[in-house]
Amino acid sequence: MFIFSDSQKRWWEFLWTMTERELKTKYKFMFLGFLWLFLNPLIQMFVYGFIFQFFVPVKVENYFVFLFIGLLIWNFFSLTVSKNSTIIVNKRSLIKKANFPRESIVLSVLLSNLISFLISLTIFLLFFGTLGSFKILLTPLLLIWLLLVVSGFSFLFSALNVRFRDINLIVSTILPLWFYWTPIVYTIDLLPKNLYWFFYLNPMTGIVEFSRYIFFNMPLNFLLGDIVSMLVGIIIFIVGLVVFKKMSLYFDDWI
Repeated sequence: MFIFSDSQKRWWEFLWTMTERELKTKYKFMFLGFLWLFLNPLIQMFVYGFIFQFFVPVKVENYFVFLFIGLLIWNFFSLTVSKNSTIIVNKRSLIKKANFPRESIVLSVLLSNLISFLISLTIFLLFFGTLGSFKILLTPLLLIWLLLVVSGFSFLFSALNVRFRDINLIVSTILPLWFYWTPIVYTIDLLPKNLYWFFYLNPMTGIVEFSRYIFFNMPLNFLLGDIVSMLVGIIIFIVGLVVFKKMSLYFDDWI
């Protein structure tokens, strides 16, 4: 049984309040509301699928479903990292008024997007997934891996953007390029083998491949590469958290 101190309880309550406010702000004035969680990647799936099935020689059955899995993962990553890159600066008034763990601002965005992602993933599994496969038991491992990477980059970019305000512009520029660095519209085996390591240094490569292994029954093309991708993700998380904690001491002055 876990026993939380009063300060820990207050922190969790504050984090949930921030997360709840983030969710309400995001969907409050939307006519379709949470339905966009599934519609957005679905529309992207048809657009990308229609274009790339004629130009990318991916030999997989149900290419559109194959694409949808990657888009779900990517949207969660890109939307969270992009939003968090400016979140500390955007919340300057809150930071100046109250004393609280600055990490909670970043985590509130991550948790609100995680809830949206899990709803979309559940809908996907009900219609297209492999709920009867034992591989579904690996979903918690996938989520932990994904959260480490997303939170690592979120902490890193949000902290750096307070000191260097052009970080947000850099993030906006590299995310579209990063999309094509990640095997979302293609499979890694289409690439020359001498380029494999370059692509597996991208932590999102291993995550997308592992998600397709769980939900689409695709084999893992290069297990050692996936392990490297996971290790890179863990390093990013540690670096991002350390940088955030050190730089957060000066947020009040820089903001």
